[in-house]
Amino acid sequence: MQTHHLSIHGCPWSFGRAYSSRSACRASKRLLARTAAAASSATVLPVKTAQKRRLLYDGIIFDMDGTLTEAHIDFADMRARTGIPVGDLFVAMESWEEPERIKQSMDVILEIEAEAAKTVTAKAGLVELLQMLRESEIQVGLVTRNTTSSVDAFFQLIGDEWRSLFNEIRTREFRYVKPDKRLLLDVAKAWQLHPGRLLMVGDSFEDVEVGNAAGTASCLIAGGGNEAPGSNLGPPAGAIPTFTVNSLTQLTDFLLRTAPVSDIDTAAISSSSTVGSLDDSSSSLGLLGWSVRSTMSESESDDDELGVLILDPSAPGNPAPGLDFVDWLVQQGAITIASCSFPRMGAAAGGLQACPQGGGDRVVHVGCGDGALTKMLASKGLVVVGVDSDITAGLKRGLRCVQFQDEPLGAGSLSNAVEVAGTSGAVLIYTAPAAACGFSSSQCLTSAALQEYRTVLAVGGHLCIEAPLGSGSTADSIRSELAAAGYAVRALQVLPAAAGSQRLRLIACAQ
Repeated sequence: MQTHHLSIHGCPWSFGRAYSSRSACRASKRLLARTAAAASSATVLPVKTAQKRRLLYDGIIFDMDGTLTEAHIDFADMRARTGIPVGDLFVAMESWEEPERIKQSMDVILEIEAEAAKTVTAKAGLVELLQMLRESEIQVGLVTRNTTSSVDAFFQLIGDEWRSLFNEIRTREFRYVKPDKRLLLDVAKAWQLHPGRLLMVGDSFEDVEVGNAAGTASCLIAGGGNEAPGSNLGPPAGAIPTFTVNSLTQLTDFLLRTAPVSDIDTAAISSSSTVGSLDDSSSSLGLLGWSVRSTMSESESDDDELGVLILDPSAPGNPAPGLDFVDWLVQQGAITIASCSFPRMGAAAGGLQACPQGGGDRVVHVGCGDGALTKMLASKGLVVVGVDSDITAGLKRGLRCVQFQDEPLGAGSLSNAVEVAGTSGAVLIYTAPAAACGFSSSQCLTSAALQEYRTVLAVGGHLCIEAPLGSGSTADSIRSELAAAGYAVRALQVLPAAAGSQRLRLIACAQ
């Protein structure tokens, strides 16, 4: 029997207390052991004729181009003609201020895609994979940033009888597109399934990013062809898949060989302390989405009081850092995201939905780093400008970034951002736990920094910070500093210790 080699990325997962609790470290190690076991010695499921087989996942969502098909799209030509040498095409175009430029580039993309649709071919092993899924107890979906006509061409290619297998189909005409996590959450809601029990399969960073952000498991089809070799240095934080396969045939084999995890299994895993005490299906837990895997963490820290889950963004299947902070800001009304992804493109070029009431807020993301969080902000329809000392990584992702002028967070340091972004509705600063660089709350709240934010913030705009709490700082002292600088505190939380220090969450309004 032929053996297929599945790549499970070797970094241990980190959840909740992973930065401050030995017990969570032990949980991470146990989880890594289970993940390795799932890849090398997963239980072979018997094929039943009387009823449909159960798989590890309750639903599977596919990208189309480069994943299910060989689209033969010349991405080098597309980049040359649109003037976007690197990064996500949609993110780059959404950052442009000129509607005509967006329209011209989208026309180029549509032209190239239409030509590619004429010569599209199915990936090897596709029909066998679809037949296996049809015989299984699983929901199947398709999400693509291509057009409805291209999806029609796909089903004409493989046979229209397969269309009914895909009970949820989302194209670029839908209000959410990758890498906006609302896309997959909408599919999960339609299926009434937990995102952590779903698998997103694709061949690009955007496919992995959207899955990781939404809390699903993610599978990368290696060498899918959506990017020329060498165009990216490697997967950035938040874009590391749960696992990687080399072909659809290998994916089929993996799905058949990996035992499902029942609700009872999950409860047993959460309460067990040794791998040996679990049945074989428990080894599959590490292959589910982080929103399920995080139940492995042992609740010894006070993090549970505020429901704060800290995930290592460099670990397989985990999201970009700071997404939970952004969700909190949206819930608090500090940032208004657009009602659809990439609204500027929708308004200027069509094919994507435009927002009737306009797009999201203008945001200056201070300390944007590698651009992982900046990109996810842009996908929500926010007009984002990243600021940092080194913006090389952000520029490579197609983001609009500028450097600090002079000393970071000092007087005049945001002058480049003012020139590019103008007046903004929010300044966002996020420093991840255990980050090698970034700002502490004390650095963020100096009198010079508080005055500098005012140069980019509109009256009534919000200063949004999550960072390690500075030594000697207290909630009362922070409130006093902000009041003296002309800010009104809307929300202030001191989060439990992570990576050795407490964390500040703050929303302050510029008066």
